[in-house]
Amino acid sequence: MARRHGSTGEIQMDPTGGATPVTVASLNKWTADFERDKEDVTCFGDTNKVYVLGLPDVQGDIEGVWDETTSPEFIRVALGDIPVTLKLVPSTLTPTHFFTGQAYLSTSIECAADGAVTLSGSWVAAGPWTLEPPAA
Repeated sequence: MARRHGSTGEIQMDPTGGATPVTVASLNKWTADFERDKEDVTCFGDTNKVYVLGLPDVQGDIEGVWDETTSPEFIRVALGDIPVTLKLVPSTLTPTHFFTGQAYLSTSIECAADGAVTLSGSWVAAGPWTLEPPAA
């Protein structure tokens, strides 16, 4: 089992929603959450609570720094209505392991006199998400 440092992570995006994502420059953090609904189905006589699982609520966050050559496109996508294809790579040292799917983006920009101009945003699933390689 290989453990990795986050410095080799990567975010790729196809703003058209197609199957050709490319690396988005100047992003430096991503999260992906796969929390599932849990419904309590506990009945009389059960010795503990019992739950059934619903669908995963696939969503996450993205952060980075402003880069005038690429950041405007990221903001344009967030202002649009077309879902993008995202590919979230934990480590480019093992690029065959990644999460991918269609997503809607939202973003914000922060400009402070005492710091870098930064971008942050969130994404939510706009279709099925997969983990590559799939489970054996």
